[in-house]
Amino acid sequence: MEYRLFKNIITADERKKYVAELKSNLPLLRLKAGISQDELAGVIGVSRQTYGAIERGDRPMGWNTYLSLIFFFDNQSDTHSLIRAMDAFPHKFISAINADDTAPEEIMTSLIEDYPEVFNKLDDSALTTIRALIMIEYARCTNQSGENVVRTFDGISFMKIPSREKRSDGSGRKLRKKRNV
Repeated sequence: MEYRLFKNIITADERKKYVAELKSNLPLLRLKAGISQDELAGVIGVSRQTYGAIERGDRPMGWNTYLSLIFFFDNQSDTHSLIRAMDAFPHKFISAINADDTAPEEIMTSLIEDYPEVFNKLDDSALTTIRALIMIEYARCTNQSGENVVRTFDGISFMKIPSREKRSDGSGRKLRKKRNV
């Protein structure tokens, strides 16, 4: 089956519009979700200072941060309807992904191939969170029980955690070994 190029579903201008709309609604969404800047920053994998700068408009919001925030607010009962009603929600993007009958393993392979710069920077916790989120959304979209979803995803290796090695620059930050996708 031919892989869908997710990055070509919406234009760069549409992405900018979505990001700007979400940014202007972040304080309201965060308040409605009942979460602090520090807690939300931890959920999406940025520092509180970075999140605060994004919310204040002092720092641009990247597409990956945007998607993390959209997925977070969409999966909160207090913000689900609100985020879906906003112009910030990428209905076209989500519909295009959901309309495809591609198997979960093929979807993840496509995402990893299309966005290697993103997936190569994710740590173990982020990969585990993404896998769990995909399984939860797959269960919701297909109306399957948790047991069936676990069976469906059993053995899918799209989230293999590669071994790590220390940086040679002495910073102590870990590097992810390159994956062959």
